[in-house]
Amino acid sequence: MSTDFDKELSPDDSETGIVVDRREFMGTAAVGAAAFSASVIAGSSMAAAQTAADGTIPTLDWKTVDPGPRGNDLYAPQAGFNNTDVTWWPGRNVSGLTVGLIQFQANLPMIPGNMGNATTFDFPMLYREMNAENVLDVMATTPVAQFTDACVEAAQWLEMQGVRAIMGNCGFFGHYQVAVQERINTPFFSSSLMMLPMMVRSMPMNKKVGVLTANGPLLREGPAMENCGLSPDDKANRVVVEGCEDDIEFARAMAVQGAYNPVKFEQDVLTGIKRLMAKDPDIGVILLECTELSPHAHAVQRLVNMPVWDYTSLTNWIHAGCARRPFTGHV
Repeated sequence: MSTDFDKELSPDDSETGIVVDRREFMGTAAVGAAAFSASVIAGSSMAAAQTAADGTIPTLDWKTVDPGPRGNDLYAPQAGFNNTDVTWWPGRNVSGLTVGLIQFQANLPMIPGNMGNATTFDFPMLYREMNAENVLDVMATTPVAQFTDACVEAAQWLEMQGVRAIMGNCGFFGHYQVAVQERINTPFFSSSLMMLPMMVRSMPMNKKVGVLTANGPLLREGPAMENCGLSPDDKANRVVVEGCEDDIEFARAMAVQGAYNPVKFEQDVLTGIKRLMAKDPDIGVILLECTELSPHAHAVQRLVNMPVWDYTSLTNWIHAGCARRPFTGHV
């Protein structure tokens, strides 16, 4: 016997009065699921155009599909509940995402606080692994063509999925900021270093930004900071850099052998911060360049008692701008 719980009204039941019994539906599916699905698909002109002569639906190659005009869901988070069509495009498989992260292959545990850990944020992040022949090319001071192409390909896939902004999961992606941004159509925030110009401008001329990085010499000598908008003059006079490349547990993690001790790693981070602060008494704010440093931002702030920004700070700011919500309250 069918109960009320077993029955559902169709979306336009006020007009048609059609009642679909779940058992009847499941019976239909068991008898002729393929025919039933084909009839539903045929109701869409786009799907029908993509259906082959034998009734199968080929898998689309996202690299070759022209998505056409983008849908109306980009800045309408409740479009699905409005009395209007919600549009889609071929090649897109997910929705509800604001930020996409380009991830390269790294045999490295990513603990909470790391950009690569999905529990770090209060919103979903879409990840895409890039097919880099050599992940260390991210450190190259002149963009490597294959690495650039792989980064662009990953970014284009993220664009296809509808993200509003794209990030790289290493501060040294700043080496590729210009090369990649010129080839995509979505805001690209390659590096935590993109916060540097704002941090410098926020303070009086006698104050400086302290940067803790995975590799001090490379950051000082390379173009990553300039590519992220910092002027050469500010780089020379308003930024103090210290690296963790020689700290034992940090170096072990960066060797990407699949293991490291987070407690020992944090001790290395705090040791690096002490060296940084000893370099210049005029440091007024801290930037943590490397995504592996972010899980320890709270410990750093406890030590220095000043503002500390990192990759997660940038990501939360980006998400907030991509998914604005109405203010509530009273006057």
